[in-house]
Amino acid sequence: GNIIQILASIPEFLRKPMMRNRINDFFTLEHEDRVEMIKSVIEVLPSMDMSIVARLFKTWLELLHEFEYEKRISLFNIYAMLLADNPSILARINLEPLVDTFNSLHQEIKTSIAADIKQVIDKLDADKRMLLIRSLPKYALDAIDYK
Repeated sequence: GNIIQILASIPEFLRKPMMRNRINDFFTLEHEDRVEMIKSVIEVLPSMDMSIVARLFKTWLELLHEFEYEKRISLFNIYAMLLADNPSILARINLEPLVDTFNSLHQEIKTSIAADIKQVIDKLDADKRMLLIRSLPKYALDAIDYK
């Protein structure tokens, strides 16, 4: 949690290169280590101040957009699988600041990220997909234009 607060307080021009390096490091990890890292992020989110998280979320999405499609899909797939396996965690996270942040992104980034997320959701097996969709508030699904 502390690293998130520290990163959020740093000006964006310093935060972006730091986060880009962390994302690059993430993609060099073995799959199991990526899963564990994302799992720890998901577990701490319910206790975080989402206005602080939203600042990092915007930078994170803008940076992810710079990465190759396959890397973005692999990352979103881990999130989707973990959240589908533990849908109750979504009920404990205030997603509104994150959705508002997503909606404020440049249209090209928003469209691209939404398409990636929809593809990941659609590729989940039917049971996991339904668990995840039922756990997400309508406004979050609307933000990515998920039908």
